[in-house]
Amino acid sequence: MYHLIIENGTREGECIQPKGVELTIGRDTGNELRLVDDGVSGRHCVLRITRRGVMVRDCGSTNGVYINGKPISGETRLTSGCLIETGMVAMRFSFLHNVNSQKLRTTAIFWAAAAMVALTFSIQLAGIGLAFWAREHQFTPGETAAILEYFPLPPDLPGAVPPATAKPSAAAPAASAPTLPRF
Repeated sequence: MYHLIIENGTREGECIQPKGVELTIGRDTGNELRLVDDGVSGRHCVLRITRRGVMVRDCGSTNGVYINGKPISGETRLTSGCLIETGMVAMRFSFLHNVNSQKLRTTAIFWAAAAMVALTFSIQLAGIGLAFWAREHQFTPGETAAILEYFPLPPDLPGAVPPATAKPSAAAPAASAPTLPRF
């Protein structure tokens, strides 16, 4: 969202925060922001929130719309801190994202950290459950080989079983296959 701070005229110092997607500005009573100034047309301009940002469009006013002292033609994208001039009334435009984006960023970081803690906790619980199950279950050498075929251990791990595809060398006699240590 954004706000406008009126810098001069009868409403000087007011901070306007639009409620919807469009904000009509003009002298007539039907406008959301009514500016009583002889240089402001009945329906002077409209500010609209789009995918490209907040845009301002002159609605065919007599005196035009100026952004930072330059007249606009067609829709013009507003940047935070720019000065919008309609007739003799100047309004400072700025986004409210500084506070809201900080709150959003803090909330996102909190939920990401909470998700990491939950994931870590569930992995630890799964590991504890597997350790208790493995402690009570006595694996046969065939079961151990089948498990290690689908879930091989890193070769540098002490007690790791070499892959089943490795053939014993002719020089060394065949030894019985090592099994996982029992708890």
